[in-house]
Amino acid sequence: MQLSSAAKRSDNLGDNLSDYSSVHPSYHPSDYSSKPIVLQLINAREQRKRIGMGILVLLLLVCAYVGLTRGSLPIDIEQQLSYFISGGNTVKNTVENTATNTTHWYVLSEIRLPRVIMTMLIGALLAVSGCAMQGLVRNPLADPGLIGIAGGAAAAAALSMSIVPPLLPALESVWVAMWAFGGALLSVWTVLRFSNGPQGVSVAALILAGVAINALTSTVIGAISYVASDDALRQISYWTMGSLAGASWPLCSLIALASFIAITGLMKSRNALNLLALGETEAAYMGLNVTRYKQRVLWLVAFSVALATALCGIIGFVGLVVPHMCRAIFGVNHKVLIPASALTGALLLIIADTLARTLFVPMEIPIGIVTSAVGAPFFLYLLWQQRRIFSGGV
Repeated sequence: MQLSSAAKRSDNLGDNLSDYSSVHPSYHPSDYSSKPIVLQLINAREQRKRIGMGILVLLLLVCAYVGLTRGSLPIDIEQQLSYFISGGNTVKNTVENTATNTTHWYVLSEIRLPRVIMTMLIGALLAVSGCAMQGLVRNPLADPGLIGIAGGAAAAAALSMSIVPPLLPALESVWVAMWAFGGALLSVWTVLRFSNGPQGVSVAALILAGVAINALTSTVIGAISYVASDDALRQISYWTMGSLAGASWPLCSLIALASFIAITGLMKSRNALNLLALGETEAAYMGLNVTRYKQRVLWLVAFSVALATALCGIIGFVGLVVPHMCRAIFGVNHKVLIPASALTGALLLIIADTLARTLFVPMEIPIGIVTSAVGAPFFLYLLWQQRRIFSGGV
């Protein structure tokens, strides 16, 4: 990474006090009264961030536990763990109890647990992608869907459901996901082709090309819906509202690998995102290879959101609302903002999925409806709280 030493120092300013201690041997962190007022404020801010991250982790564990135990079939985790550890010998050994515990254990280990894990991973992936996208285009209203990822995936999925059946019966279970993934990447490639000029990728051209691609894909979906059969139309409508009902251990493994690659790659780009917040020209003056980092962040975001959309359908508002919430609590430094967004996105989506499964048992609501119902009012509340900022601070 071609960052100047000045840029690295600016990124680390305020992150910790270890540098200050090394430069000033007489300073000791426990000597609180001798600190300058600025360092006291920095120390208090860092402590608030650590407490906030700890609260997020605790809430995530509690919500995951609730998600495992609640649903159309309530499950006692302690009883099931005893059943698993003992091999089914400690519970009252009757035919009825054995059958009940076998059923509960299957639901817990093969349905609920992979679903909860996959939900948290998808939420983290969408939230981190939204955080990186907003940092890249320097627009708080930016969303991964802005560059046509969700629209391309939805148009390709609709095409596969109504017009292009699977070539082989063995591909039937993954046919729609393959088309959606390909459609999402094709949309991103098209947007990048139209926004790439002699000076590299233009953010303004990127947004305009994304708007055009979204309009085009909406037209394609409308045309396909007009000629589709009733069954295909029902499938298209359900897919575009999002669902995590297809969670399984193989999909969890795939999403976990993608999440590790994407979040690690975006964390390594945190300094670049901090510098891009100053403006592309200023970032280039400070030694950043702007074109290279914009391409890297865009493709990481595109790959992550395309995979999540292909497997779960369109889940809106997570990538838009979560970075706003985290920025208000943890500040704008991407070193903290990216992991905070990952935890908050996982927390928001596990709450939404649990509500979707338990509000109208045994019926399950598409999760996209829940995220929109929760996210839209909360986003309006945030806008109301920050209306002075958007109106120029008057």
